[in-house]
Amino acid sequence: MNPVVTLLFGHWVADFLFQTETMALRKSSSIKWLVLHVITYTVVLAAFCFGLLGWQDALYYAGINGLLHGFTDFFTSRLTTAYKDNRRIFFLIIGLDQFIHTATLVISLGYFMPV
Repeated sequence: MNPVVTLLFGHWVADFLFQTETMALRKSSSIKWLVLHVITYTVVLAAFCFGLLGWQDALYYAGINGLLHGFTDFFTSRLTTAYKDNRRIFFLIIGLDQFIHTATLVISLGYFMPV
């Protein structure tokens, strides 16, 4: 399978399937829940990376992207909370959040697997 498609699927699994409702609702106001989400995300993403990058690069790649994911979510989760009553802006922020996650995954992949 295409490495980018594999990573994007891994991102979806890690960010949506493995994120509990509690994580989703509390990560905007609690560092504890944001960190728990980031750890979960990183572990799941690493599992998708092992076959693509080997164990050492998979751990580095997932670790870097986990940190970037947490940094992004720190801001976007707070913005979505601030605009929860404005559906248009709320979903624009969700879309931007996913664009940033996708861009960081793809750009950082170039350092581990030159295309």
